[in-house]
Amino acid sequence: MLTRNELACLYFPYADPSASPSLLTAALLFDRIYFLELNFFRRPGTAGPDGVAPAGGRLPRELHDLGCFSELGPSLLGLNHSVSPGRSVIDESVRDEIRASIRDDLDNDELVRLARDTGKAHWYLPNGQYLFWSGLGIVFDYVRDRQGELVAVPEVLAARPDAYRRTLVRWGYQAQVRSFEEARLRDPGGELMVRLPFLAAESLMLTVALHACREMRLAPFTDSMLHQRFLAGKLSRLTGRFAGVPGFSPSYSEVGTRLIELSLPRIENLTPDRVHQLREKCGDQLVPFRQEVLKMASEIETNPWDPEFERHLTRYIDTKVRPALNDLEERLRDLRRGLGLVMIEKATTTAPLPLLVSVFTGMPVEWILPASLGVVSLKEALSYANNRSKLKRNGLSFLLEFR
Repeated sequence: MLTRNELACLYFPYADPSASPSLLTAALLFDRIYFLELNFFRRPGTAGPDGVAPAGGRLPRELHDLGCFSELGPSLLGLNHSVSPGRSVIDESVRDEIRASIRDDLDNDELVRLARDTGKAHWYLPNGQYLFWSGLGIVFDYVRDRQGELVAVPEVLAARPDAYRRTLVRWGYQAQVRSFEEARLRDPGGELMVRLPFLAAESLMLTVALHACREMRLAPFTDSMLHQRFLAGKLSRLTGRFAGVPGFSPSYSEVGTRLIELSLPRIENLTPDRVHQLREKCGDQLVPFRQEVLKMASEIETNPWDPEFERHLTRYIDTKVRPALNDLEERLRDLRRGLGLVMIEKATTTAPLPLLVSVFTGMPVEWILPASLGVVSLKEALSYANNRSKLKRNGLSFLLEFR
C-alpha cells in the first residue's frame, strides 16, 4: 500500500504513455506516475470499414530513464493470469463491484450521450495471449453473465477465427469472430484482437483504473478532458446513492466535482532530458509543492464537510499551495536561459498550462466501485471496503491539458 509521503498518480486510460507535453509536465510535478502494464489497453479506433489498429506501444527508454514511471500488472490488481472462465477477477467481491460498475456506466444516459458525441465507434484491445489478464476477460465474463439482456458483445478479429470461435463457444462466451482479412484490418500486430463499442471499452478501462487507484492509494490522472468528463459523469451519478448511509450527509449528493486551476507558464520544448534536469535542479521547489498538495488532500479527506469547507479549502490553496507553485515558477524562470526553456508567458496567451485538481466531494476513490452495486448492497459493500482500507471522506484527481 502506497504511503502518503509521495505525490503519486495513475495515468489513465492508456497503458502506453508517450512523451506528450502534458505527460512530461506531469513527470516534472509528480513524484511518481503509475500506468497499467502494456497490452491492458490500446488507443481507440474510429468509425469506418477500413479502421486500422494502432501499433503496440512501449514505455520509451527516455521516459523509463526518468525513474518516475512504474507499471502496474495483473497480480497487483487481482486479475487472473490463466484462463478461468467466469473468474477473470479473483476476488468475488471485487468481481461483483467491477461488473456492477460496467453495467451502471452502460445505463448512464450522460455517459451514453458523451460516448456518442465523441464520434468514435470502437476501441481495439489486444492480444490473444493476454486475453484473460489484460482486462478483456472482464468483458467476456460480463457478457456471459448478462445473457438475454442488451449488452455490447465483443467482436473478435483473429488470424485463426475457427479455432477461437470453437474455444469461446466451449467457454460459454458470446462473441462475433471474424478473420483479419474479412474485417479488412491492416497490420493487426498479433494473433487476436477484440473490438468493443466505445462506451463499453471506456467503462472497462475507467473501472480497472479506479480499482488500481483503490488498491495502490493513487490519484487518477489524465491529460484528456474527454476521459476526465467520463470520470466526472460517473461520479455525479454515484453520489446520489449515498443518501441514508450512516455518516454520509444528504447534502453530499448535491455537490458536484469541483475544479481548482493552478497554472504554470507553458513550456513549449519540454523533453525527457530537460525534465530530468529540472527534477534535479528544482528539487528545493518541487518537494514543498508536492508536500502542500498532499497536505491539501489530507485537508479534504479529514475536514468534516460543512458550509465553511470550501472557503477553508480556498484559503489553504491561496496561502499554501499557490505560494509553493509560485516558487517553482520563479525557479523555472531562473533556469530558462541555462536549459534553453521556451516558455509562453501568461500575459501573452490565453492558454497557459493548467494543473486542474478535481475534488471529489464526498466520493473517495475507495467508494466509487462499491457505490455501483446500488442502494440495497451499498452498506454491505462499504463494510467490505472498510476492511480493505481506511475509508476517506473525499478524494482528488488531476488533469493536465493544453487549452
